[in-house]
This record gives sequence, C-alpha cells and structure tokens, in this order.
Amino acid sequence: MPRPKKQQVPPKIEEEAKAFLEQKNPPTKPKPMTSRVYLTGQAMSGLLARTQGPVRMEDIKREAEAWADFMLKD
Repeated sequence: MPRPKKQQVPPKIEEEAKAFLEQKNPPTKPKPMTSRVYLTGQAMSGLLARTQGPVRMEDIKREAEAWADFMLKD
C-alpha cells in the first residue's frame, strides 16, 4: 500500500509576493553621492530658480556641471 502524500500548504500571498520581488530585483546598496554630483544639483536648482521662460535641459545641465567643476577647483 503506497504512503499517502502530505498535502502542501500554499504560502500566504504576501510571502509569495515578497519572495517574487526579491528574486526579480535583489536589493542593491545605493551609491554614495560624490561632491561633483551634489554641487551639480545645487547649481542646477539655482539656475532653474533664476530662469524665466522656456530653457533647454541640455544647456542647464551643461552650465550646472560647469559651475560644479569650477567650485571643485583648488
């Protein structure tokens, strides 16, 4: 006579979803912010605050990076 199979209890939906998310996107450690990235963001916020009218994103980004590089010069 064969042994009866144990009936498996399905996992709770929350546990299953958590396991799926961890499998698909493993948690990563965030990169530390560099001084250049921080200063670029600060310069960009100042540039955007003083602009009036439409601006090109490429121009604002380039100018903010130039200001950040200038501030990091010794």
